[in-house]
Amino acid sequence: MTAIATATDPRSWTDAHLHVWDAGVLSAPWFAQAAQFAGRFDLARYAAEGGVGGGVVFVEADMAAADRAREAELFAQWGAAGGAPFATVAGIEPGSLGFAEELATIRRTRGVTGARRVLHGGDIPFGGARFTADLRALGAVGLSFDFCVRWSDLALVESCAREAGETTLVLDHLGNPPLRAGWSSPERADWQRLVARGAACENTRVKWSAMFENAARAITADEARPWFEWCLACFGPTRMMW
Repeated sequence: MTAIATATDPRSWTDAHLHVWDAGVLSAPWFAQAAQFAGRFDLARYAAEGGVGGGVVFVEADMAAADRAREAELFAQWGAAGGAPFATVAGIEPGSLGFAEELATIRRTRGVTGARRVLHGGDIPFGGARFTADLRALGAVGLSFDFCVRWSDLALVESCAREAGETTLVLDHLGNPPLRAGWSSPERADWQRLVARGAACENTRVKWSAMFENAARAITADEARPWFEWCLACFGPTRMMW
């Protein structure tokens, strides 16, 4: 997807990280803990609530394994009906026995340019030979992989980046930095070091998103600035989405 954006015109912007779903046809384990989201959040609602107009990147929202393919299909349907440029980062699970079948399925789905698996809960092990082999398989067919991990797991992301050097890897949410600990904390220094090491791998990218979620509250631009600027310094403007 290629688009030219004008800084002052949201109608020209591409949203690089959009979650939409319809709980009437998709299920997610986390709906039980967040009942307010168990509804229909589609492109029409997104537009009505102030969404950008230049295009969207649909990102999987940790649906149940049985619904991951259906989610990508729904994105394709909504994207085509919406008329604006779109791309999809589909749900998949590298390292699983069903990976090859999932990969074959999403490759047949319109708009899929990448894949993701939410790993920040700490309950899903990643890394290792099978996982990195599957990352290489994604790259071999031109798909990227988004890492949604805890900041303390960034060393594993670096290892994966080195083992799967031909696959583009995207670090979501600035690597989920320790915002609650604060910029003056020792955790911040560890996060900086790990981000810099990951950025040294040329196949990595970073995405600025979910800052308020990591902080568990609204934050000001001044609070967000140093975390953002560190990633910008490490990755450079051509490897950063925001």
